[in-house]
Amino acid sequence: MLALPTLTGFILVFLVPDAVTESAELRFLGQTDFVVEERSSSVIRLLVERIGDPVNVTALVLLEGEDTSDFEASSAAAFLLSSESRKTIFIAVKDDDLPEADETFVFNLKLQSSSNGVKLGTPNKATITILSNDNAFGIISFNSSSFITVEEPKSRNQYVPLTLIRERGTYGTVTVNFEITGGPNPAIEDLSPDKGNITIPPGRAVVVFSILIRDDKIPEDDEIFTVQLTGAAGGALLNPNRSSVQIQISRNDAPIRFTQPSLVVPESAGIISITVTRGRTEDDQPIGSEKGEVSVGYSIISDGSASAATPGVDFIDLQVERVVVFQSGVHTAQLHFNITDDKVPEIAESFQLVLLEETLLGDAVLLTPSSAHITIEPNDKPYGVLSISSSLFSQTVVINEDLTVSFEDITIVRNGGTHGNVSINWTITRNSSDTSPVTDDLSPARGTLRFAAGQMLAALSLNITQDDFPEESEAFLLRLLPGSVQGGAEMDEPTEMIFYVQDSDDVYGRFRFHPLEEQRIQSLPSARFLSFSFLREGGTVGTTQLILTALYIPAGPVDPMRVRDGVLNGSSVNSLMFYPGQRQARLVLPIRNDAFLQNGAHFLVQLNSVQLVNISPPVPSVSPRFGGVTNLTLTITPDIANGEIGFTSNQTLVLLEPENTNYSTVTLPLRRDGTDGQAVVFWSLRPTGENRMDVTSEDLSPFNGSITFLSGQSEAAINITIMADNVPEINETLLLTLDRTNVENQVLKPGFTTREIVIMENDDPGGVFEFSPFSRGPYFVNEGEAVELRVVRARGQLLSQLIRYRVMPLGNEEFYGATGVLEFKPGEREVVVALVARPDYIPEVSCPFFLQIITFY
Repeated sequence: MLALPTLTGFILVFLVPDAVTESAELRFLGQTDFVVEERSSSVIRLLVERIGDPVNVTALVLLEGEDTSDFEASSAAAFLLSSESRKTIFIAVKDDDLPEADETFVFNLKLQSSSNGVKLGTPNKATITILSNDNAFGIISFNSSSFITVEEPKSRNQYVPLTLIRERGTYGTVTVNFEITGGPNPAIEDLSPDKGNITIPPGRAVVVFSILIRDDKIPEDDEIFTVQLTGAAGGALLNPNRSSVQIQISRNDAPIRFTQPSLVVPESAGIISITVTRGRTEDDQPIGSEKGEVSVGYSIISDGSASAATPGVDFIDLQVERVVVFQSGVHTAQLHFNITDDKVPEIAESFQLVLLEETLLGDAVLLTPSSAHITIEPNDKPYGVLSISSSLFSQTVVINEDLTVSFEDITIVRNGGTHGNVSINWTITRNSSDTSPVTDDLSPARGTLRFAAGQMLAALSLNITQDDFPEESEAFLLRLLPGSVQGGAEMDEPTEMIFYVQDSDDVYGRFRFHPLEEQRIQSLPSARFLSFSFLREGGTVGTTQLILTALYIPAGPVDPMRVRDGVLNGSSVNSLMFYPGQRQARLVLPIRNDAFLQNGAHFLVQLNSVQLVNISPPVPSVSPRFGGVTNLTLTITPDIANGEIGFTSNQTLVLLEPENTNYSTVTLPLRRDGTDGQAVVFWSLRPTGENRMDVTSEDLSPFNGSITFLSGQSEAAINITIMADNVPEINETLLLTLDRTNVENQVLKPGFTTREIVIMENDDPGGVFEFSPFSRGPYFVNEGEAVELRVVRARGQLLSQLIRYRVMPLGNEEFYGATGVLEFKPGEREVVVALVARPDYIPEVSCPFFLQIITFY
């Protein structure tokens, strides 16, 4: 620590003896142009040189022009003895809070009036430029709300005004760059411009710029974009707390479309409904705005050909107006048409509905399908045409034996006329080489299907045999028998169809972790591995493949996103085969010998899928399936984990040299996660920094060593001894490093292998200051005369030290150099202060002044 006693000297008379006129010249030496920053540590050193005859001379350095209070003092004085040829004068910059642009000042070298014949040489002017400061060019930020919500305009331009403010100074022209990000789509698709710059002229504190919101006619949910100020040029800075604004474009352009592009209906359908949706994707997910009313007109197209349905004859539009209206929050609307059943035999007839884009009103856009094609089936054969319903062929008919007792979804349709009672015979046979009776699985195996007058559909009623016998999927063939039709009806294709009874009673098995076997991590002297046991319950038919993933996740949340590779001796995805008749299987996954297993880490095992290697017939199967939990977590315990060794803290350790004892001991604890086996950690202590050569074993010890962790031991410590002395020292910095361990599977913990140790400066390394006994006064001086005082430093001389002084009271009014800075360089013990009493030619009585040291830099 630097000792700073109050140093006060009383100024007495200092008489300058008459001197013989001699020839000498005073000038500045060295640098006379300076560029500095405005801060309290900015001190300019002006070197004054006397050439010629060795005479005593007093030099003044005076600020040219008005004193703007940018310097601690506007004048300084230096007294050069005849034995001195050079003297340093210090000019200290004053740090204020006023924004200012670059300012240039001139200090002139002057001679005191009684100069012993010394003349002024060149250079005799020094230029000091104080760079712009206190944010003279401003701090730029948004003055708008940080979150702005706007609506996408419809067929017009809309702008969002954003206000920038320029706080602090407004000097110069500055430019601010911005960029818009976010989305999910590129910003340029919705906003313009998506990047650019704004110019703020001198003196301007507020500027407004606008962002155009584009009408893109694309269905969108809420979109959030960020307008980010990315940089400023011209000297300005950005305010990081208000350098961005978020613009949310509310969901818009709800899509309007038909739910299906075509519809086939019988002539007897009566009133049919055509659905129009608003704000729905093709897979019926919400998108776009649902606020406000939306409407769109439609037209009916019927070209008058033989295949065209005639409005008012074949169908009737039941809407009062040809407009579809959606109220706020409504997503569906229905158009209703009455299909006229005229009993006239007809071929297929159709008409088309078209949504008209030019009639669209509200926040919506028209998307495909924007037209719907309605077909009225051929009709009016008087007794009808019988066939298996064509809808049954759009996807395979599959019956689940485990869930179905009665099945009535196989239908026979009667197209055309529906007059009279008609019937048709049918049979069901196995569509395989299996010779067992059909009635083992369903009944009846044959029968007659009857249609009453006016009846268009009839369903087979099949009873599904419920048993507990695991069976694979079986195929059956339904046939309508030609020549069996009664009642005058006809028979048409399709007359045959294949359907299936799915596999039942888990014939291929239910799979899970074996509940009676241990799922574990095993560690042997020769190897480490994961061991899992799986159970197949139910049936054991067929070859199945179980696919699973084993993931190593470091200590912390069991999150698959945190997985770390390179631990298992192979892929993380593995498979296990179960062959016909096999109920149990074990899977062993080896762990790499050089892998580091962290204490508290996890192995997450996920059962991904179980599937048949071959399936016949190729219909979706009920089994194989999982019959229990599909994931399992195994935690690595300390007795299995490898050791991870490090300091318990990585913070800098600040120490004081002991004062009341000869030494002190500091303890730095270590911790090991994972305690299996013995480990030795080797460490070293190394001085760093500019004064590293000054650190010796007399300051602290030891400088290296080792720490042993016994098996099962998790805590240890390194002890360092700090020595006491009476030698002034500045801060000493050392780096304590864990260098290595003696075994490969014990590792050093990243980020906790070093500790910085700082022994704070002690024994007054910068010194203790006081006035020299030879210059403590008192003195009496006349106006225009100079006085010289000396300040000496005791104790340490290790640091360069600047000391500020001032004459009190009202020293600047009565003395040149009344406020100034003294510099003690490393090793320097004495510095001279020179003062010159200002000649003001005003009658005054004697007045005492005091010279005082007031602060350190």
